Amino acid sequence: MFPYLTRMNLSIKMGGLTLKESSPNAFLNNTTIARRFKHEYAPRFKIVQKKQKGRVPVRTGGSIKGSTLQFGKYGLRLKSEGIRISAQQLKEADNAIMRYVRPLNNGHLWRRLCTNVAVCIKGNETRMGKGKGGFDHWMVRVPTGKILFEINGDDLHEKVAREAFRKVGTKLPGVYEFVSLDSLVRVGLHSFKNPKDDPVKNFYDENAKKPSKKYLNILKSQEPQYKLFRGR
Repeated sequence: MFPYLTRMNLSIKMGGLTLKESSPNAFLNNTTIARRFKHEYAPRFKIVQKKQKGRVPVRTGGSIKGSTLQFGKYGLRLKSEGIRISAQQLKEADNAIMRYVRPLNNGHLWRRLCTNVAVCIKGNETRMGKGKGGFDHWMVRVPTGKILFEINGDDLHEKVAREAFRKVGTKLPGVYEFVSLDSLVRVGLHSFKNPKDDPVKNFYDENAKKPSKKYLNILKSQEPQYKLFRGR
């Protein structure tokens, strides 16, 4: 049915999957099948689930999740109150940072946000009722202290990183600040925390001293007679 497939050499490369044909007159010569490996701000959902508007969460328990540098040397952090950022705004900020990252040796940009909330709107002068409006764009809720971008490179200077993030701050809503590996973690508008002073709690060690009903159920589920009926 497809005789050319028998003479085809399949080679996998870093940026995608390339199909090479041994015959010079083949129409599939140097055909590249794009594979999605990079970060995308707009999820490719054919059926978009509509979401409620909701509110940006206000952290009151001192959580540092998503507020520390995990990959790069320098980062951009939200300083003001929590806001909503659209996928188009993040894409424009991404393009501004890449102008400084591309010339670097082994430069890399990490994108810490994922636009997972679908925004639906209704037209102007539309009567109330008749369901929710149609899908318009994607957005993400960003609480105070959240890291948006991280960059790193072999020859990356701090002044270059500050200038890159300064331009990004002018393209995004809210007030942002420059952070490094030595910066304290922002857990509120006026409060900070040192990650080294935050002890890591082990759920199993704490419940082993005074077992709760939830912990006993976890131990019970590990017995072989209960594993036989899983997935039914």
